[in-house]
Amino acid sequence: MNLSTNQRIIIITVFAAYTIFQLVYSLVTRKAMAKGKGDYLSKFYTGGRSGGVLVTAMMVSAGVAGAGVFMGVPGYTYTFGATWMVCCFWSMCTNFMVLGLIGKRVGIVARRTDSKTFVELLMHRYNNSKIVGALCGLVILFFLGAFAVSTITGGGRIFQILTGQDYRIGLAIFTVLVIIAAITGGIKGIASAIVFQGIIMTVSVIILFIMGINGTDLSYTETIQSLVKSNPDWFVPASVKTVLSFAFLWGITTCTMPHVTMTTLTYKDTQTLHRAIKVGAVVVAIWLIGLNGLCFTIKYMFPEGSLATPDLGIPTLAVSVMPAWAAGLVLAGVCGAVQSSVGGMIVSLAGTIVSDLYKNLFNKDAKQETLKKLNVISVIVVALVVFLFACDPPELLASLITYATGGMTVAFLHTLLLGLFWKRANEYGAIAGIISGIGLYLLIDMGVLPISLGFNSCIVACLISTIIMVVVSLATPKCPYRVIATWFGKEYPAEASVAE
Repeated sequence: MNLSTNQRIIIITVFAAYTIFQLVYSLVTRKAMAKGKGDYLSKFYTGGRSGGVLVTAMMVSAGVAGAGVFMGVPGYTYTFGATWMVCCFWSMCTNFMVLGLIGKRVGIVARRTDSKTFVELLMHRYNNSKIVGALCGLVILFFLGAFAVSTITGGGRIFQILTGQDYRIGLAIFTVLVIIAAITGGIKGIASAIVFQGIIMTVSVIILFIMGINGTDLSYTETIQSLVKSNPDWFVPASVKTVLSFAFLWGITTCTMPHVTMTTLTYKDTQTLHRAIKVGAVVVAIWLIGLNGLCFTIKYMFPEGSLATPDLGIPTLAVSVMPAWAAGLVLAGVCGAVQSSVGGMIVSLAGTIVSDLYKNLFNKDAKQETLKKLNVISVIVVALVVFLFACDPPELLASLITYATGGMTVAFLHTLLLGLFWKRANEYGAIAGIISGIGLYLLIDMGVLPISLGFNSCIVACLISTIIMVVVSLATPKCPYRVIATWFGKEYPAEASVAE
């Protein structure tokens, strides 16, 4: 989009001021983390388990509704039709699925077992199986890494539209900012930043929605009616199977996302958890209604071929209908949210490498200083790998997000839910479920096994792998008493939580 030099200067100035504020905030948070309770890894990955209502609510909300809701879904909607707005509304289930369905139980067990990461938690449930830990770690590195690539791509594209410079320059800047934020503040710093950015983003969405629907010089209803006449095919509903697939992927399965579920390891107490569900539901509803509601305006104002890429619909609308300073603040807030979302994923990925793979599988007696150095190295390496893959992004962010979500779903949905609510689930079933789930997902997605039945590839893969996990669990020995006592007993022996 063509912006005047004056507009660019104002927008970039506001953006730079916001970024500097965030860096200073990260340094302040680093001091707070250093004073927290627990060892280094506990403070880095769980924030000392002291997260408040806003921190808990915003972490879950931003974990799922970051770049995907601001750019990915509007891009999908612009390209494929209005049905995708309906599919996206299932993300309103996010806070309930994560905090309501599994939050309390996971929080209790995480404290009993002193689990610091998602994989560490699953390893304990499945008899400290190193195979389970290795499989879960590899799945996270591949699919959560892909999720991080799609998210940081959103920040790079916003930088491109603001400055008119090469996309990769913005991507490099974002990568550096994410590394600084992750190293300096850990999950506590990222979570604290998310609260501020979440508030900015919520206010921005409301203002942008009002100004956006006024930008067409028509009433909201008249805009939609005009679109119905000029683009009738855009309103043709997708198949029921497609809608159900994405209701499952974008709503029900959110509890399987490691970077989102890690939130349940950080909240302070049950009262905080209950309040966070309510606050998060309101916040996500505002984001979804506001941003999806603008898809009609974007489709009306920017005909096919007028956008650099469909994912840039919302950012382009912001700089078109808002004053330069306001657009700069809105997009800086969004970029900040993207930065925090990616930071959370990078922390989760680094935790997988350092805590889950290195410490738990290879060197349980590793010294804190060694782990600290490895953690810093892992954050930098993971961020650079994400940067390299993001240099050649897909045309539509939502396509990569959907693929990554499907991969984590077929590996973790049955592994986590059966582990939480079925005593008979064991490590043999978990291993069989993960391997079969990933294998089926890849083969169905590539068309080698034509058994999708019209649904997204992950639906059939998840169903079959869940059955396999149940059958294998029933055919093999039960989990030891110490595991069942820790996960299902109101009172449990102290030695029950000790790893063998």
